[in-house]
Amino acid sequence: MIKKNFYGLLGLLLLVVTACNNSGKKVEAHQDSTQRVEMNNPEEIQQISELITRFARAYLSEDNGKINALIHPEHGIAIIHRPGAADTYTIIDSIDFKNPMPHYYAYPVFVNKQVLKFESLPSYDCGTMKWDKIGFFCDTTSTTVNKPLETIAKFLEEFEDTKFDAEEKKEIAALEDGAYRVILAQEDGHLIFHVKKFDKGWYVTILDRAYAGCDA
Repeated sequence: MIKKNFYGLLGLLLLVVTACNNSGKKVEAHQDSTQRVEMNNPEEIQQISELITRFARAYLSEDNGKINALIHPEHGIAIIHRPGAADTYTIIDSIDFKNPMPHYYAYPVFVNKQVLKFESLPSYDCGTMKWDKIGFFCDTTSTTVNKPLETIAKFLEEFEDTKFDAEEKKEIAALEDGAYRVILAQEDGHLIFHVKKFDKGWYVTILDRAYAGCDA
């Protein structure tokens, strides 16, 4: 127990140091990842493009009905947020714009001025408080699958003595294995989410509300 407490304190100390140094660094992408084959099927690219644009349109217009039709009825959607120094996530079955997740952080509203492009994703710089490029991006050429939920689970198990059973890990895998990350980056707002193909079509599986947050 003493050893666990020591590592927990060490982890929190590292987070504090990292936060203090945020002003000169870009926000780093989640590190856990796996490899996949590059997407080059025109039909799949058309399907993923339609899902991404529909989700962004429904999100920015705060349309509960349209956005929830894009969430898998069995697996739901994971909302990544940052209640303190570290990220966490909550899996919900639907989005209600009048009752945001988390409740203290309203869903942002801004006008999308960008057209979806399939190229490398932008990064956010906490020093300049700006993106290194503006636009609406999904990198279908990348052979790396980012796994933010797995990263969060590993951190919580190591530093906060939180245990994830086999069923919870299976839930995580269902939401992020093989998913593609999407970033809509503008001067006045951003939207970050992941999309994944299931047997019966494409769905949005993760909404990342923590990335590009430099206050912790």
